[in-house]
Amino acid sequence: METFFVVAFSFPTVVFSVLLCVAIVYWLISLLGMGDIDADGDIDASGDFSGLMVTLGLQGVPLPLVLTLLFLLGWLASYFIDLICGALVPSGLLHWLYGIAVIFAALVVGVLTTSVVIRPLRPLFRRAFLPPLQKRIVGTSCVVISSKVTEETGRGEAILDGAHLVLQIRSQSLLSHRQRAVIIEHIPEKNAWWVVPESEFYSGDSAG
Repeated sequence: METFFVVAFSFPTVVFSVLLCVAIVYWLISLLGMGDIDADGDIDASGDFSGLMVTLGLQGVPLPLVLTLLFLLGWLASYFIDLICGALVPSGLLHWLYGIAVIFAALVVGVLTTSVVIRPLRPLFRRAFLPPLQKRIVGTSCVVISSKVTEETGRGEAILDGAHLVLQIRSQSLLSHRQRAVIIEHIPEKNAWWVVPESEFYSGDSAG
């Protein structure tokens, strides 16, 4: 038990211990009804952050849950790496460099593992929270922020209730960067949205 506390509250594992404690306090406050869990936290984040979440495969579930899993899995990776290797590293500058390397490695392990763990959870949150958003977002204009949009790839930015949404979008017509389009349908299996060029939508030529 003494070894556990020594490793858990010494550098580098203490960094994740603090983050994990913050997450636990957050969930305790939420369970007591004094906080609010944002069910759509991953989709209405700011543009760059939302894009990063999608790139890392961490989208589709509430942001607090993602961060909690990331801190927990990062803590486990850091703890066991330090438990096995920490005693072999001499104190001083070398130990600090070792600690930074462990934190980076634990973050990588945490991100990769979290992206796998949340995969089966996405349908649960999609069924619970997507329909109201789906009804509100269909018919909304968006701007292409990727280099292009095709039937297989593309990203767009829309504004809904003052919030900037970064969405995965698909189109049967090739769309280019900064081109405007209108969201017409959700694609549940891809967590993406069909769009048509704005000019085509308002001219009545869209098939959606």
